[in-house]
Amino acid sequence: MKRNNVKNNLDEMQEQKLLKIEHNGCWFAFWGLLIAILVQTVLYAGPEQMQYMLGEWIVFMCLCVYLGTACLKNGIWDRRLKADPATNLLFSLGGGVVMAVVMFMTVYKRSGMIGGSVCVGLFSGGFVFVLCFIALTIGAGIYKKRVNEMEAEEE
Repeated sequence: MKRNNVKNNLDEMQEQKLLKIEHNGCWFAFWGLLIAILVQTVLYAGPEQMQYMLGEWIVFMCLCVYLGTACLKNGIWDRRLKADPATNLLFSLGGGVVMAVVMFMTVYKRSGMIGGSVCVGLFSGGFVFVLCFIALTIGAGIYKKRVNEMEAEEE
């Protein structure tokens, strides 16, 4: 959406500051929603769990899809991280560990059984690890293809 005909009352410095504020606000919302979802998952373990966090989950997923799609469309991966298998492995492992801990706590709170909770946590963590690694690998492939397309357009 282009807004060339809209008058901008900001000078360049104010525009940069506003972009920084919007950037920080976006990431605050992203991490805040993720933390809220994880906390609610542990606190409200049971059949009514989804009704407590449905709104946060919808907003979080919309934000994830928008950020991911917009970055890939513009050939952006990250400021500091490379789109390589080692990075994908590291972040997939992190996601798997977080999911394992959350699922362990949720199942243990509901059932009180350590063995079953450990099994559910390990299975869930492993499943999330595999899914994250696949998604990040596909995303990295799309990113690299898009960067090559953009470089070809410039030439």
